[in-house]
Parts: sequence; C-alpha cells; structure tokens
Amino acid sequence: MNRVVMKGVLDGIVVDRIVRDEEYTMPSVHFHPEFEIYYLMEGSRLFFIEDKTYPMSRGDLALIDSELIHKTSAFGKTPHDRFLIELTSEPFAGFFNSVSGLTLKELFAEQTGVWKLDEAGQRQVEGIFLSISEEFKAQNEHYNVCVMMKIAELMLFIARLRADERTSESLPQTWKHTQINCITDYILRNYTTPISLDTLCSQFYISKSYLCGMFKEITGSTVWEYIHLCRVKRARELLESSDMSITEISALLGYGTVTHFERMFRRHMETSPLKYRKKMRLIHKKVRERKRESLLENSV
Repeated sequence: MNRVVMKGVLDGIVVDRIVRDEEYTMPSVHFHPEFEIYYLMEGSRLFFIEDKTYPMSRGDLALIDSELIHKTSAFGKTPHDRFLIELTSEPFAGFFNSVSGLTLKELFAEQTGVWKLDEAGQRQVEGIFLSISEEFKAQNEHYNVCVMMKIAELMLFIARLRADERTSESLPQTWKHTQINCITDYILRNYTTPISLDTLCSQFYISKSYLCGMFKEITGSTVWEYIHLCRVKRARELLESSDMSITEISALLGYGTVTHFERMFRRHMETSPLKYRKKMRLIHKKVRERKRESLLENSV
C-alpha cells in the first residue's frame, strides 16, 4: 500500500513524503527540467543516474541535477519511506542566490550524486524536512517564505558536504548491473551515431535477447527507449540554444529521417520540435523582459 504522508505545492516547488509498504519500482527511466532532492527515511532503494546504479539505505541523500536521466527501483523486498523536493529554477533560484550568494544550477551540477550522511547529518536533514512539512500543514502567514528559507538551509547543508561523504562507487556488485553500466555509458558517448542492437551486441559480446531482457530488467526501459531519451534530451538543448534547423538537428542526432526524429520527440515531449522551440523562445523572451524591467526599476 502507498501512503502519501504529506504533499505541499508552491510556485516552482513540490514537496512530498510517501511511504510504500510493498516493493515498488518506477516504470521507466525519465528526465525533467526540475532539480530533485531525494532523502530516504527508511528502507533500501537503487538509484539509477545517467549510466550508473547506486545503492541507497536509511539516511542517504540523493541530488539529481535538472535534465539527468534517472530512476529509482526496489532493492530487495523492503518497504521504504522517502521525502522528495522538486525545484524549478525560479522563483527559488533567485531567492537562494540572494540569501546565499550561491547559484542553484552550479550547486546541483557539483553535488549531484548519492551522499552517505552521518547520524548528525541525518538528524539535521530530517529536522529540516519535518519543519517544511509543518509549515505546509499549518500554512500560517508567510509560510511560503518560511518553506523557501528551510529549503535554502538544506541547500547550504548540501553545499558543505565533503567529497568523502559521496558514494563514489556505484552498486554493481552483480555482473548484470556492471554490464548495464558499461552499456549505458557507451550509449551516452555514442547516441549521436547510427547505433544499433548489433553494434551493442558486438561491442559487449552478448546476444540480442539477453541484451534486451537484461537492459529492461535493470533500467525499466528498452535499449531503444533509452537511446531515444538521450537524443531527445540533447535535441531540447539544441532547439533552445542554437539556430540549427530541425533537419540539421535530426541528422546530428543520428536519425535517418526527420519524420522519425519528430515522432520520437513528440512521443517524449508531447509536442513537435518546432512548437517546442517557439514555446521556449517565448518563455526566454519573457524572462529577459522581466529582468530588464527589474533593472530599470532598481536604477530609478
């Protein structure tokens, strides 16, 4: 049984705590523009991030930078209890920068991974999460500001974590996990080429049936779904940051036809590449205009 202990939503912020009494694995790998903070109160989990699978146990903290491919899955048959925070860039990024002088994007880029907290660290993090829960529950005046202050406190704690507290080694004591880590790493380095199942089987000396079955078992997606996810993720970046045509992006990412590229993009993003580009350019334009207005107001 799944039990939602708490759920709080503010502009650009989602916090929830879920207790699952039965074995649970996310249906597939995914990525999203939000930054993610995942804390395990009880139980054991496996956390797949980009191309590696990490073990998590009670008191571990995971940070996931925006746009990283990831997934959590069962580790044994133990129930688990977890807190999750998802942050969009704004308004929290601006608030955090104003109170700390730190950039949220740079912090997540540097600290992404799984962290093994000591008992003092666990108590501090759990205290922050419980305080956030109380703020959402009571909803007293200015509770939204209090929630952002608590999250900022959590981010400052994370900024102080030492390198030796990070889980440097992915789980993969089993041959399957080790093999999948190697395969996903290969895909991440070569997804812009006309990669095929035959290529992977030849590279790793395994049969197609074994490759497909093992990949689905460990990642929750098919090999092709993972390859297309990598390509769509890169396509989004190019659509937002470059003036390359849809045809040029399609060819760069290894698609044989523009039609195939557009079909895969629509499947994952629920819109066409062209509409996505127009939407994001409009959003960026509005952000620039707001910044320009803010500068003018401050200069008066």
